[in-house]
Amino acid sequence: MTWIFMIVLLALNLWTGFRREQRAGLWSWSLFFFALSFAGLEWIILWVPLSHIPMGSRWYGFGITASVILALGNFVWFILICRRWPLPGRGA
Repeated sequence: MTWIFMIVLLALNLWTGFRREQRAGLWSWSLFFFALSFAGLEWIILWVPLSHIPMGSRWYGFGITASVILALGNFVWFILICRRWPLPGRGA
């Protein structure tokens, strides 16, 4: 039952954040979809080794470690790229 409460809280938080950004004129659908696609890519990077390398394999630890390092590096790269984006209404 707790997970239902958490999903409702997440939905309310997303809705209020969306409305706040929209009122301020800072909402960008293209950046929103880019961020969603980035989250999907991060999920794939972590999910593929977990689902395709058997746990009994000697390569399991290496595969998981490599995917986590790749995902973290990709996340750092994403943050660095996002910091250079000029967002509407926030100056250049």
